[in-house]
Amino acid sequence: MSFRLILVILLLCLYCVTPLSAVTTSIWEQSSQKHFEAGTLKDVSVTSEGEVLLARKIDQFVEIQEEIYVWSLAEDSKGNIYAGTGNQGKIYRIAPDGQSSLFYDSPEVSILSLTVDANDNVYAGTGPDGLIYKITSENVPPTTILSSEEKYVWALTFDDSGNLYAATGTAGKIYKIPSTGEATILFDSEETNIRSLLYHENSLYAGSGGKGIIYRISVDGEASVVHQTAEKEVPVLIGGADGNIYAAAITSAPPQPGSQNRPPPPPPSGGGPPEEKKSYIYQIRKDGVVSKIWTAPVPLILSMVFEGEDQLLIGTGDEGKIYRVDIDGDFISVGKCDASQILALHRAASSDKLLLGTGNSAKIYELMTEYKAEGTIESKPHNTRAISRWGKLRWEASLGEGTSIAFATRSGNTKKPDNTWSEWSDELIASEGSQIVSPSARYIQWRAKLTASDSSLTPVLDKVVLASAQANIEPRFTEVEIQHGNEPKETGAPPSPRPRESGPPKRSGNQSKQWTVQWKIEDLNKDTLQFAVYYKRIHETNWKLLKKELTATSYNWDTTSMPDGRYIIKVEATDRLSNPPAWAKSSEKMSKPFDIDNTQPSVGDVVATANGNGTYKITCTTEDESSHIQKAVYKIDGDEHWKVIFPEDGIFDSKKETLLLQTRSLPAGAHTITIQVTDAAENVAVGSANFAN
Repeated sequence: MSFRLILVILLLCLYCVTPLSAVTTSIWEQSSQKHFEAGTLKDVSVTSEGEVLLARKIDQFVEIQEEIYVWSLAEDSKGNIYAGTGNQGKIYRIAPDGQSSLFYDSPEVSILSLTVDANDNVYAGTGPDGLIYKITSENVPPTTILSSEEKYVWALTFDDSGNLYAATGTAGKIYKIPSTGEATILFDSEETNIRSLLYHENSLYAGSGGKGIIYRISVDGEASVVHQTAEKEVPVLIGGADGNIYAAAITSAPPQPGSQNRPPPPPPSGGGPPEEKKSYIYQIRKDGVVSKIWTAPVPLILSMVFEGEDQLLIGTGDEGKIYRVDIDGDFISVGKCDASQILALHRAASSDKLLLGTGNSAKIYELMTEYKAEGTIESKPHNTRAISRWGKLRWEASLGEGTSIAFATRSGNTKKPDNTWSEWSDELIASEGSQIVSPSARYIQWRAKLTASDSSLTPVLDKVVLASAQANIEPRFTEVEIQHGNEPKETGAPPSPRPRESGPPKRSGNQSKQWTVQWKIEDLNKDTLQFAVYYKRIHETNWKLLKKELTATSYNWDTTSMPDGRYIIKVEATDRLSNPPAWAKSSEKMSKPFDIDNTQPSVGDVVATANGNGTYKITCTTEDESSHIQKAVYKIDGDEHWKVIFPEDGIFDSKKETLLLQTRSLPAGAHTITIQVTDAAENVAVGSANFAN
């Protein structure tokens, strides 16, 4: 075998037995949507696959003064867009050139629904009086074609024959209004509200508010339940080119007509948690199979349209976010507008513009196909749990021509960044690994800036990896205690009762001289620790080693050969097994002083004085230099059991005691008494005397 091979084997063996360092490089990796969205995003979007890219531009199209909500959007054949608003109940017309004007000022609070027929007549459903207006021109007073006991007209739609259908509340009815003729009730549900309507492949579909039911209704009013969701409301229904239907379902009520921008309601009385707000998208296939394809990460789905044949654009509240969802459930947060709620979505047939009608405040935005020129994402602060040194930051990304990603870092020692944190570092641009220059600290945060010179392109960030190593911190003792061999360890439970004994304690071997040194210690680095135990008398200067290279947090000490005296224990800890010599830390802690007593007590002369009636008074003085007398027992002649003898004052509480015993009546003749004395250190001495009557 060659020398080189032998050396390799020896090195491998050494590696295998060397403890791993606890102060190792720690890797903080972020690569999922959950990771990235935990940070602060500005003008960037995150896909469900964990990709970060620039957000699409959302430009303000129209701002409607003195209104809170844009409830509905519709379009005529000339490309004019109509916006139904609240809380002033007005309808605005936006011409193809973007100029807006008041089309109709109704006496109602809210214009909740709009639709336009083939002749460009505008139909408006209102609240809180549940009216439907037919408006042929801004210069001609409208015609009221529905006036009923309903309060809200939530949705309007036409069928292929030009019949108008109206979803209403709060009696949950659907009205059919022919192009010529009176309105009739097509379907009277048991729900409070019918919230949405869809005419799709010769059938009318309706989503309810109350029990979250999706109905199919024939032209003659026969209704069947397609699906009952687990949610309360179905505010949106749309049909796809594939023949499938897509329904939004929500657990909590959407914004109500006439409401203001108020804080959320208090939690329910009775102390229970508030109801969790959730939103979902269901797919209803042509064969009747219903499946939940998306769980929204925000509470409210308020609007929905198709983008292409297999993607949905979802308007939400209460953060004004818009999502694009594939029919297989993958999704991306496309962008965010300044308003709180995206109440209406409309794709203009004449221009293919995607318009957003919003609430809080009332605006119309356009979702552009172009990306923003710049966006940033700040990670959440990362807690390394101890002061740490920083290694390199590296990332994985896809960059097209004219796109870039640059990083910066900052660090500090508070959970939330404040003015005590370091400034953002200079930009880091080497994706394969850029050295972090932020100061050593407990917390660190990174910021990525995504840029593109071409608005049709975006960089894509996939993964961020940051390396750190905790600064080594010395181990910290919290306790060192000495446990005498015959003392039970404290467990917090009351001691179990023991039978009363008539003699001295029974000992196994030299148990009374076995002491346990035990300690508690903490190490923030989770290092492997070694201990050394030392002792000395209280007045001595030099420590004497008891045991070194311990890994347990206790040591059993046999004190049989130790001289009497007051002692102190010192325990040293080191983390050198887990750190290079230059980084290793150590600490020590001393116990409280304690006494070792290995000397027997002295037993003086045992004096027996006859009382004259066959009984005797027995006296004896016993003394110990270090410990108090704990117990004394005696036997007379051939007694089988030891019996207790007490001091004159009836209490064992001193180093010197005078024992006193009045015997029973003894038979005539010679007798022997044996007295056994035990001190607090379990040292035992015996004295005896002969006497006769």
